[in-house]
Amino acid sequence: MILTNTVNSVHMYLRSCCLAGIPAALLLVLLVGATDAIAQRPTSNANLYRRKTDSMAAIRRGILPDSAIEHRLVALALQAPRYDAAGHQISMAKSNLMLARRAWFNLLTFSVNYNDQTFAKQSPTTSYVYPKYYFGLIIPVGLFFTMGPQIHAARENVLVAEDTREELARTIRMDVLTKYHTYKNYEALILLQNTIVVDNQAAVTQIEQKFRDGTVSIDQYNAADKAFSDEKAKLLNLQLAQDLERLDIERMIGVSFDSVIK
Repeated sequence: MILTNTVNSVHMYLRSCCLAGIPAALLLVLLVGATDAIAQRPTSNANLYRRKTDSMAAIRRGILPDSAIEHRLVALALQAPRYDAAGHQISMAKSNLMLARRAWFNLLTFSVNYNDQTFAKQSPTTSYVYPKYYFGLIIPVGLFFTMGPQIHAARENVLVAEDTREELARTIRMDVLTKYHTYKNYEALILLQNTIVVDNQAAVTQIEQKFRDGTVSIDQYNAADKAFSDEKAKLLNLQLAQDLERLDIERMIGVSFDSVIK
């Protein structure tokens, strides 16, 4: 409906141009350009609709889109034991920082003495005065020069542990996504190789029938059979490589790969 209205509008505009005395050749060029622009506009919309339709079809088949699968793979891979161990390293570094801040308590010495001596007989001209309580506090001088660097080193160890865990998270994310895309690439290669195997199998069947009829030689039959066997071996190798990638992904995420994609 929109296309029809647009074409009618263009024709009315060209008719007015003819009445205004514009040459027919120029009007023809304008008409062709307008028609091409109108014809090309639905194409992009059709491609966009086709892409959306393919995505909806994949969802209806029970397979999540790649973005959702990648998000779930990364989330599961970040629950791996080595990433959890990196979190424990941060906890240990924070505990060491706390110990460094409180270590000065072990260097202080506090003492109390009680003097219970009494003198029953004292000279009338001389008196002895003794303190009844003794209090003492020993503070090592080196404490003021060593505690600061020790606390600073412990604080830096905490930062190093946190940076190590962040770097590990990025490495895990890259590894699991790389393996997933490699798995998808093997899947596409297997589909292509399976088509080649089917074509070669059909060719071998035809040549075998012709060999029975005596229309082809034994060398031609052996060449066709060898080509089919080679393509079949390539398919098996691709399937093995895909299975190994699948097992490696499951090792990283700790669950079945089918439970992630469905």
